[in-house]
Amino acid sequence: MSSYIHSELHEDFLLRPSKVDDVLKLLHEIAKTGKDKAEVDISEGVTDTSFVVMQRQNVVKKSRSLSKRNIFSKPNMNQMTFMRQIDVSEEERKKARAERVSVANNFRRLGNAEYRKSNFDKAIDYYTKGLNYINDSPVLFVNRSLCNIKKHEYKRALLDLDHVLNHLDGCCLQAWLYKAGTLKRMNNEAGYEECVDNARRFNSPSLKYIENFLNKMRSEF
Repeated sequence: MSSYIHSELHEDFLLRPSKVDDVLKLLHEIAKTGKDKAEVDISEGVTDTSFVVMQRQNVVKKSRSLSKRNIFSKPNMNQMTFMRQIDVSEEERKKARAERVSVANNFRRLGNAEYRKSNFDKAIDYYTKGLNYINDSPVLFVNRSLCNIKKHEYKRALLDLDHVLNHLDGCCLQAWLYKAGTLKRMNNEAGYEECVDNARRFNSPSLKYIENFLNKMRSEF
């Protein structure tokens, strides 16, 4: 977005005098002036029968929030963090992404191993850990949904499948087929037929695989 719209994006403020320093200097002078004044005894004239205070004492309170340390310590830390983010190159970001993908794939393999042993809860845990490293992987969402299908947690499965189809890959063949099978188990025939139609429409080169999957689903899904 244009810096013309967001004037705070201009960096010419770095060349201007610091108004914060001016404010701190002014407050310091005010506090110093208050200390130089003679203290007034506000209890003068107060007796057991006359205890109305007729004079107001002027007190300059020192605000802890205005101390130089409190004002500058945290913003400096945020500025350093911000500058480090700016200094990261595109190549470094790609490298960091590749490292996260590698970790996520390791968790996917561990999840697959648990799935083959029918340890669906452990598999779900591994897939979820993988998603903590890379949250745009259709494979991890689809694999986790299949575990929930095996556990008859159909609504949980649909959450993952809909996320894939609505936000990551609207043509994902496995997502459409698993969603079709899930809706079939939920006796939603209209939804089942719609998913099968979409699977065929978006993946026409895989029609034979789709038919084999549907035949297998009727007995094993």
